[in-house]
Amino acid sequence: MTTHFRLIFTTCADVSEARSMAEQLVRLKLAACVNILPNVGAVYMWQGEVAYATECKLLIKTKSEKMNELIQTIKQLHSYEIPEVQVIDVATGNLAYFNWMDEVLN
Repeated sequence: MTTHFRLIFTTCADVSEARSMAEQLVRLKLAACVNILPNVGAVYMWQGEVAYATECKLLIKTKSEKMNELIQTIKQLHSYEIPEVQVIDVATGNLAYFNWMDEVLN
């Protein structure tokens, strides 16, 4: 069973930015829920150098029809020049949770 729900990942520079973005996404009804995982370590290449950061990871739950607007909103709100945005198709899960998501995202 394939659902019409998506899980979107992004990172933010700090908890303040993460909370602000999460609140906006929920208020705009682009996300039913956003989990914020603080203090996520990152090692990555940036401008030819290995860089290190401590970030917040956001797990954003949405419906597929809201995905493109949600991604554009992340890009507008984000402090990073190139924000991470990764989308996972949700194959199955708790039907009651999906019904709740449908309700709050309408």
